Amino acid sequence: MHYYRTLPDGVEMIRAWTIYELVDDWLLRSTMKPGKQIVLSLLTIAGIAGLMTWITLQTTTFPALSIGGYVAIQFMLLFLTIVIHELSHALLILYYGGKPRFGAKWLKSLGPVVYATTNGFFSVHAYRRIAAAPLIIITGLCFTGIFFGIGWWLIVPFIFNAIGAGGDLLSLRVLNRYPSFYLIEDTQDGFTTYGVFTYDRDQH
Repeated sequence: MHYYRTLPDGVEMIRAWTIYELVDDWLLRSTMKPGKQIVLSLLTIAGIAGLMTWITLQTTTFPALSIGGYVAIQFMLLFLTIVIHELSHALLILYYGGKPRFGAKWLKSLGPVVYATTNGFFSVHAYRRIAAAPLIIITGLCFTGIFFGIGWWLIVPFIFNAIGAGGDLLSLRVLNRYPSFYLIEDTQDGFTTYGVFTYDRDQH
C-alpha cells in the first residue's frame, strides 16, 4: 500500500526535512563540490536546450513576431509551465489516493513558491514518483512539441522547469536513503519521514 490517511500503528517520525535542510545536506554530503554540480547541471540543461534548438531550426523558422510579442507569449507560457508542474504533482497524488490542494507562500531567501500538497502519508516509492513527475512530464511534452513545429515556444519553458525542479531533485536525493516502504508526509516546504527505528536515526 502506498498511501495512508492516518499514520499506521508502530510507525514513528524519523525526521522533518525543509528545503533549507535539503540544501544544507546537499552542501555537506555531496561527493562533488556543489559549485561543480551546479555548473554540470546547468551545462546539461544548456546541452539539452541546445539540442532542442537545433532540431527546431531544422524543422521550423522563427515566429513572425516582434521581440516584444514573443517575450509576452513566453511569459504566459512560463505561467502555464508552473500550472502544469503543480498539476503533475497533483496527478500523481490523485493516482496514489490523496486529495491534492494548491497554495502559495513566501519562503525566506527563496521568494514566492507555489505548491501542490495533500494530507496523509505516502510510501517513499510513491513520493519519489510524485516528486519526479513534473520534470518527466514537462520534459516529455517539450520534446514531443518540437516535432510538431512548436519548438520555439517550448525551449524557454523547458529550461525554466528544469531549473525550477531543483527542489524536487534535492528531495529525491534524500529519499534514496530510506527504504521504499517508509512513509512520507508532505509539508509544503519539505517533507517528514516516518518508519521504524531499526538503525541509527542520525544516519539520516
